[in-house]
Amino acid sequence: MKRLMFFVGVYDTLDLFTYELKREFEAMQYETMVFDVREMGESLKKLAEFVKQPVEAAITFNNLGFNMELLPGKNIWEELKIPCINILMDHPFCYHAALAAAPRNAVVLCTDRNHMNYVSRFYPQIPVSGFLPHAGKEAESAKKPMRERSIDVLYAGGLSSSFAKNTIPDLSKYVDFDVRKVCEETYRRLIEDPSQTTEHVLEEVLFETGVRYEESRLAEVIADLHFIDLYAVSYFREQTIRILAESGIEITLYGAGWDNCTWISLSNVHYGGRVPAEEIVKKMQDAKIVLSTMTWFKDGTHDRVFNGMLQGAAAVSDTSVYMKEEFCGFCTPDGTERRELVLFELKEITSLPEQIKKLLADSRLLQEIADRGYDKAKTGHTWHHRAKELKTDILDNHELMDYLHSQKEGMRL
Repeated sequence: MKRLMFFVGVYDTLDLFTYELKREFEAMQYETMVFDVREMGESLKKLAEFVKQPVEAAITFNNLGFNMELLPGKNIWEELKIPCINILMDHPFCYHAALAAAPRNAVVLCTDRNHMNYVSRFYPQIPVSGFLPHAGKEAESAKKPMRERSIDVLYAGGLSSSFAKNTIPDLSKYVDFDVRKVCEETYRRLIEDPSQTTEHVLEEVLFETGVRYEESRLAEVIADLHFIDLYAVSYFREQTIRILAESGIEITLYGAGWDNCTWISLSNVHYGGRVPAEEIVKKMQDAKIVLSTMTWFKDGTHDRVFNGMLQGAAAVSDTSVYMKEEFCGFCTPDGTERRELVLFELKEITSLPEQIKKLLADSRLLQEIADRGYDKAKTGHTWHHRAKELKTDILDNHELMDYLHSQKEGMRL
């Protein structure tokens, strides 16, 4: 029997993803172990016992355990010769230090194809990088029809501007260029053209400023200044919810950071603060529309979309290259409604209230979109599918696994 390790204990959302993958691999006859970082002593004992037999891989989200050492300077996965599969749910520039110190037998998977390319470019010592889209979880209870759902629009996500200021580094260390002017210009261009990635625009502005860095230094600077990305995300996220709120649409809102918005007290806005990830999935079962804005993922996905679909809601999301390729988000050329979800452009959010109102006024159309979305997600975007992809593309790839176990430095697949 093949054996896998998983990590939990920091974020409830990532723990939900982990336990979904664990369950799917167990259904495929894998033996599994969970390392809970909240119980380090007990988990280390379990680890010591578990690795007495061969372990296929350790699977983690957002670097949890990725750089773990039992002895200073000795990465545990290199020492144990266990490949570590690190699935990033955020942009790699959020984790520069962790990726720069990645074990030699690492696999880094990203939920956006731009992120995958970023890892390949700036962390060439990481032997394998790839693309693994988000996935959704279907609740066990039966789906409600639209007419029985009490929430018109549900949005679950934090406003990152509330903590972005805490990520700003000491900018006084930048003496070779006007760092504040670079940040302001990058932010301005992202707001003006939200189809661009933060790293592309930042590098472009630096180049125009006359700054030329080698790749390793450029990666450090982009990581240092990635707070610009958080502010851009927050700008459009707040604009999206505000414009719906001020149009009179009933919105049920969850997540941290919304408290100081001037419109939060409107009678049609029902703000519930931050609630656990499992609870959000349950609340989606009562929503007609699940609204999503992606975290500046321009060629990727977000689990809100798939979770909404799998709870039988109609998903409404901003676009990305991948979403346009994967889903029918617009009417067909002849005007026929065959949408699996509703996609909108961030540059055109002023038209979003009218779109939402039309959907809410047509329960038949809303139900058709929700049904097609459910079928699409059920047949291709659950954690069952992601586990199968991991198994087929990585764990059952004998050449790749032999390569990872060999830990030959200076090689890359």
